[in-house]
This record gives sequence, structure tokens and C-alpha cells, in this order.
Amino acid sequence: MRPQSSSAAFTLLELMVVMVLIGIVAGVGMSGFDRIEPGRSSMQAAVENFIESSRDRARASNQNVVVSLRAETEQESARWQRMVFRNVFEASFEEASAVREQVLLSGQSQLQVAGRLGACLDLSEGGMGIINGRGTPDLSNGFVLDFDYFPADVSEGNMLTWPGVVSIKQMRNGVLQCQVRAGDGDFFSNITIDSPPATLRALRWQHLRLIAANGLCQLQVDGKQVASTMLPRYLSVSQDAPSFGDIDSAWYGKIDEFYVQALQTELGPVVPGDVQMVLSSPTIVFNRFGALDDSHSENVLVRVETFGELLSNFIIGRFSQEVAQ
Repeated sequence: MRPQSSSAAFTLLELMVVMVLIGIVAGVGMSGFDRIEPGRSSMQAAVENFIESSRDRARASNQNVVVSLRAETEQESARWQRMVFRNVFEASFEEASAVREQVLLSGQSQLQVAGRLGACLDLSEGGMGIINGRGTPDLSNGFVLDFDYFPADVSEGNMLTWPGVVSIKQMRNGVLQCQVRAGDGDFFSNITIDSPPATLRALRWQHLRLIAANGLCQLQVDGKQVASTMLPRYLSVSQDAPSFGDIDSAWYGKIDEFYVQALQTELGPVVPGDVQMVLSSPTIVFNRFGALDDSHSENVLVRVETFGELLSNFIIGRFSQEVAQ
């Protein structure tokens, strides 16, 4: 008769029971992990990608980008958003562009004349050119307007008229006078901004940029700011297509490379209902170089919480994002 062993072994049934229990415990653990992980990792990664792409948008548009976290409402979850400038209007006055943008000529105006970059809109003999191709884009949040101009003289005349938006006039003393339509939402008026005398120079190509956004109007000529003024909160909506020149108050010269950017809202990641994100600054502003703007005296801290518990936090620094210490 063989002696019995003193060590006991697990039966197959006992092993199967243990494996089932391990599976149940693992399943419960994973379900809890799945609830926490999006708030701690996936959500943070999505926000950091949105922040980094906002820096890229600032560099690409050469304009500030403002990022904020839209508060939760009864209808919608909290959501990240950014205000960016996007191209909505362009006219190079080349033959194909003139057809696409439906440039309508009147008076002595003409196309297919040598400009600063290819063909231009020639108003040397007066007349007017209306640009109908893009309709009436919404510029009420803000806009940037660019074009090149070549004055034939320094006599007074209407250079650009955009009903409901802006008008630009050439004055006799070389002043560029811009009027932007803005107001409090109920009442709108023309806000005037004048450049210094002799800003405009006859028989010379110059580049004009007009920025109207975030409560400020800035006039730049050849990359240099020549005038600025405060604006009311709301800008008016365009009522018709823009036109260069004027039949009654003629402007004499050439126009080339007309571009308009509108300030628009782009939506980012949605914040789940069980996750809260707390920012140390209500808005995050990136300058045209993609860096945190000088309006921020310190880095912006973002806390990710759920049910009052801190999941993670990170810092939006001047040039990049990093984990908070």
C-alpha cells in the first residue's frame, strides 16, 4: 500500500472557482478604471491637443487666438472653444479670380492691368469695382482687412466702401480715414480713426491692414501701426458687397490683393458631465507667435476633477504644456 502525501493539491473545480472570482474582481476594477481614465488621461490629452492646435492657428493666421471653457448649461455640457480668424474673402484681380469673385466694373475702371503682384483693379481714371463673389460674410465678431493700394495723387476720394462694415477714404493731406460701424447692439454709429498726415504717399505701393476686434480698432500701413481707437462691444453686419472707388467721389489709383479674415468660433472637446475642469484664468490668449500672450502675468493652471476629487492638473506655459508639480 502506497503512503499518502502530506501536501494537499487544488482540484480542478477549485481552480475554476478561483478563476471565475478573479474575472469578476478584474471586471469590477476595469469598470471603475474606465470611468476614471477618460477624465484623467483621455480628456486631458484631448484638451492638450486642442491647446496645441490653437497655438498653431495663431501662428497660421498671424493673429491672436482666444481659448476659453464654455460653461455647462441645462441643454449642453461644458465645452472648450476658441475664437480664430479665418479667411472669408479674397480677390487678387487675376483673370480667374475676377471671374470667381464676380468683380463688376463701372465707369472707367478696368482689370488685367499690371499691379503689385500680377494683375490689379485699375482705378487710375476713376470708376468703381464691386466684388460680389462671396456675398456678405458675417464680420460681426471682428475682422481683419488687407489690401495693397497705389494712389495716383493725394486728392480726396472714397477708396473702399463696405455698407454696414467699414469705409476708407483718402484725404487731401495724405490722411487715411477709416470708419467702422459699431455699437451697443441696439444702436450703431461710425467710429472714425484717422492716420497721421502724409501717411499716404502718391505713386507708391503701400499695404493697408485694418483690424477691428475685441474692442479695439487698429490701422496699419506697411506693417506699422499708425492709429488705433477703442470700439464698442458689437460690430455691425454687412449689408452689401464691398466696392473700391466711387462714381461720385472718385479715388484715383490701383488696388491689389484684397483679403478679409473674420473672427469665428471653433468648438473643441466636450467635458463629460462627471468631470470638471477649473482654469486659473477665464481666457487663454495666444499671440501671433503661438506663445502665451503678455496679458497673462503667469502660466495658466488647469485642474481636472471628478466628484470633488483631483484627477490630474497641468500648466499651459508660454510655449508648451507641462504637468503641474
